[in-house]
Parts: sequence; C-alpha cells; structure tokens
Amino acid sequence: MINIEDDIKILLNLFNAHKYEEVIIKSKKLIRKFPEYLILYNLLGSAYQNIGNLSLAKELFTRGLKLEPNNIAIMNNLGNVHKNIGELDSAENLFRKIIKNKPDYINAYINLGNLKRDINDFDSAITLYSEALKINKKNPIITYSIALAYQGLGSFDLAIEYAKKTLILDPKFTQADLLISQSVKYKDGNKHLNEMNFKIDNLELNSDQKVNLLFAIAKANEDMNQIEKAFKNLNYGNQIRRRLIKFDINEEIKFFNQLKKVFASTNKEKFSKELIPQKNIIFILGMPRSGTSLVEQIVTSHSNVFGGGELPQLSKIVKDNLININVISEQNIKSLIDDESFAAKLRKDYYNYLGRFNSDKDFITDKAPLNFRWIGLIKILFPSAKIIHCTRNPKDNCFSLYKNFFEGGLNFSYDQKELATYYGLYLDLMSFWLELFPDSIHEANYEKIINNPLEEIREILKFCKLPWEDACLNFHKNKNPIKTMSTAQARQPIYKSSINSYEKFSSFLEDLNKNI
Repeated sequence: MINIEDDIKILLNLFNAHKYEEVIIKSKKLIRKFPEYLILYNLLGSAYQNIGNLSLAKELFTRGLKLEPNNIAIMNNLGNVHKNIGELDSAENLFRKIIKNKPDYINAYINLGNLKRDINDFDSAITLYSEALKINKKNPIITYSIALAYQGLGSFDLAIEYAKKTLILDPKFTQADLLISQSVKYKDGNKHLNEMNFKIDNLELNSDQKVNLLFAIAKANEDMNQIEKAFKNLNYGNQIRRRLIKFDINEEIKFFNQLKKVFASTNKEKFSKELIPQKNIIFILGMPRSGTSLVEQIVTSHSNVFGGGELPQLSKIVKDNLININVISEQNIKSLIDDESFAAKLRKDYYNYLGRFNSDKDFITDKAPLNFRWIGLIKILFPSAKIIHCTRNPKDNCFSLYKNFFEGGLNFSYDQKELATYYGLYLDLMSFWLELFPDSIHEANYEKIINNPLEEIREILKFCKLPWEDACLNFHKNKNPIKTMSTAQARQPIYKSSINSYEKFSSFLEDLNKNI
C-alpha cells in the first residue's frame, strides 16, 4: 500500500531543493491516485509557477480551490498567478478576501502591496506593508519591501532606514545590503562596509547571499577608488552568479539571426495602420544601463506624459503569441500582418495592460530596454508610437552591466565574453531595424545629453511631438517612481562622472576590450 504522507514529504524535499521538474512528474502521478489531496495541487501549481508556466499553475490552483474554497494558501498562490499574468482585479479580490477571512495573514498584505507597487501606487503599497508590520514587527520581508518602496519614491533616507531594520532582523538578508550600497557614497571606516566585510568573511552564506554582498562591497571599493579590490569582488560575484543560472549565448545568436530573417522577408508596406491610438506610447529602449531611466525621467517630467516604467507586457505578448519552442514564428508574424483581427487582439492585450495605471495623461512611456528586440512588432501594432533608442559609449555601457547585479534577468551580463557577444548582437539588430525603418527611431545618446542637455532634450520632445516645458530640463525634480537600480542616478542633476567610467578598470577588462 502506498503511504501518501511519505510521498508528500519526498515532494516537499524535492520542491525545497528546487527540483521542480521532478515535483511535476511525481505530483501528476499522485493526483491521479489521490485526487482529494489538496496539497498535491498546491505543490504541482507552485512547481509550474516556479518554472514560469503560469497558465498551468493557474489551472492547478483553481482546481485546488474548488476542493477547498477558503484555503488561504491556495488563494494566496492563485492571487500571485493572477497578478503575474496581469489579471489584477482577480488578484486583488483574492488578496482582499484573504485579509477579510484571516486578518493576520501577512503574505496577503505583502502581495497586495507588491501589486500596488507594480502599478506605481506606492502610497497604497506602503500602507499595506505597514499594516503587515503591525501584525509582525520581526518579519524582514516586510521591512525590506518598505525599503524598496521608499527607494522607488526617491526617499533614500527612509529606504536606508528600513533596509537597516531588515538587517537587524536578519543579517543574512543581503538584498538589503545591496539596496543600501546603491544610495551610499562610501568612505574609509564606513560602518556598513565593515559589517559587510565581516559577514562575507565570517557568516555561512548561500550563493545568492554572497552575490548580493560581493556586488555591494565592490561598489563601496569603487567609491573609495580601491579599483583592484573592487574588480576582484565584482569578478567573484559574477562568477558565482554565472554558475547559478542556465544560459547559452548560442541560443541568443540563433534567435537574433532568425528574428532578422523573419522580418527581412515581411512586407512592411502591409503593416497595420492604426488611425486613432487609444494611448500615445513612447517606447524607450536600448541596452540596459544605456540611459533609458534618464530619458524616461526627462520625458515624464512633461505634464502630459505618464511614466509606465519597465513594462513586461510586450515581451509577454511575443512569448504567448509569436514564439514556438524558443523560435519566432514566421507564420505568426505573417498572420499578424495579414489578419487585422489578430493584430487587434494583441494590441488590445497591450492597451488593457496599460489600463492598470488609470492615467488620464495623453502619453505613456514603456521603458523596458530589451524591447529593442521587438521594434518590428511595435511597428506592426503601434505604427504611430514613438521609439527612442538610447545609446552610450559601448565600453561604459558594458562595464556598467558587468558591475551591477540584476536580480532575475540579463543573464548575458555575468561573463565578459558573453556580454561582448550579446552587445554585438544588439548592435547588429539595431542596424537592421534602423535600415528597415529609417527616420522613425530617435537616437538619444547619453554623452550628448550630458554634454548638451538643452539641445538634446529639445530634440527628444520635438520627436515625441510634445511642446517644450522647462520641467523636462529639471528632470531631477521629477517625483515619478523609479523601480530600477538607476533610481538614485536619475534623480540627480546632470553629472559627468559616469562618462568613460570604465577606464579605471580597463586593465581588468581584457575580454571586453578585445571584443567591443
């Protein structure tokens, strides 16, 4: 006779070891034999959630909820899936139902707070996090969430205060160390730097915790002009991170080549002609760390522009509708051009996503940098949209990628050779788009903006068909939330210290120097 309780223990151990594929295989078999065991639906749904298959996760959590309609854990997991696939009303309803049924369930407050932060409602997010803090003052996730919210608002003193509270509760919560490092200019004897050095030398840390600390310490070393130490920590942090991720640069090479091949064979004269857009979209794109946050701060300082930030929706539309087994579908792209109803559906999906912001301004920005891959799609779906391509000194751009830790993405940036290869792919693809769509993409160069802000900002606004406003020149006073690591830099007046910043590290950047 099968002992289901022993099997569930095995599943839990596999799940905790991040062996999600094994969890999926074993859970499916057990559900067929024991369809009444709710925990199996929760485990299987959570495994799908962790590998990014949100549609199957939603299906499993929904089935589990039918078995036990008021199960808090299932409701919370289903709420997160709804949030992550953009069904925000359904997500919020579930989180609020949990709070009503179990007012001390902290995760519902945190998750609803995260939802509010995603739609730039930072005040509501902080209120929800604060409610959670009243329930449990010793939960570091809550204090860290508050720190992130204040950082996004540009309230750096409060962000640091709550990050420090996080570290008092859990010294190994090293995301908080990294957050502090982004807003501090370190000098010799800095208490926080001493604490980080002590932790890296004396605490038993997992790989992720070490990576956060190494990048934070490297930033402090650079502030103090300890270049050799800074690079040593950077290099070690990148090496650890690279070992933790699954990434094959050859897959990127294939994808970029195939993307060009598909769009080279399409008839751009047949692209959709959207006469009256629901919203005037300004796509700000390019390599990450190329000045996209700076340009968004400039543009959203205008009274008629809402800052959407880095929106995931365009990439989600591509993944869900235009890619088959990691290959862009030539047939689907042709269908998109020939079948207006298909284009209208995808366009509606994107506009529905924008609706979450509830903005009455005529213009909205989408500044997901890697949207440079989807310029062909943008031209099909939103031909009247404005596309601003941000550029920067290639070595500065690549070194800035190498020296910053991007949680949950940009897997090409942790190895100098792979980073240089990816940068080459980006340059080649942008040359392709610029040739395919001449005179419809504005180049916003970081160095030119820094050296001649008045003229360059005038050109950006003119391209967007926005009238001049002095506020755009005083972009550092812009109070719009920023949810990227550029939040501190983009809130400063024009400064030139980041130009040629790679030079002091140049002797350590052999692979970048060779290939860029």
